[in-house]
Amino acid sequence: PNFPVKLLMKDLVVNVPVDRKEQKQKIIIILDFSGSMNDPFKQDWVNAILIDRFRYVMQGEAEVFFSYFVNKVEDLHFHHVHDKASVINFWSMFSNDPSGGMTRVGDMVEKISDEIKAGRLCNLDIDMSEEKPEILVINDGQDNIHSEGFPYKVNAICLEQQNNQLKKLCIETHGKQVYVDPDHSVTAYSESGEEKIS
Repeated sequence: PNFPVKLLMKDLVVNVPVDRKEQKQKIIIILDFSGSMNDPFKQDWVNAILIDRFRYVMQGEAEVFFSYFVNKVEDLHFHHVHDKASVINFWSMFSNDPSGGMTRVGDMVEKISDEIKAGRLCNLDIDMSEEKPEILVINDGQDNIHSEGFPYKVNAICLEQQNNQLKKLCIETHGKQVYVDPDHSVTAYSESGEEKIS
């Protein structure tokens, strides 16, 4: 299938700068690694989204901080993807075979927020406390979010199953939530309402 990833990502994260002298766009991506994500539809979309972001990394316009997540915040382990070599290295460790248990998005967002305030990002000694890059959650919408409110700006992509709780929490942080339904049509939700992307 033709993945409308470019359209999906269009306003989901801050626009990539045109002027190379400008600061690189930074984005924190956390990917659901639960067993329910072990599905060709979901993994094809995951690959397409990551390839789209890494294109900007290869062009020197973006940096990605990537971690899988399930239910334990201690398991967050970030890979800093910032140039061609780190993109190649990323694919050598990446797995399309998720097998974890339940996910707790709320706990992950809270942990990342606390880490950034403290001038680090879990295993990475990188201070982003001033920039506060946006978080992009990629999941399949199946689990409870375990949060009444996110302390940080979050965008999310839900694959195959909508999660209204996650949608509401993203919008409350001035973020967006994008839902990809089983026929590959894409809908974005934000403060300005609902927009059918494809």
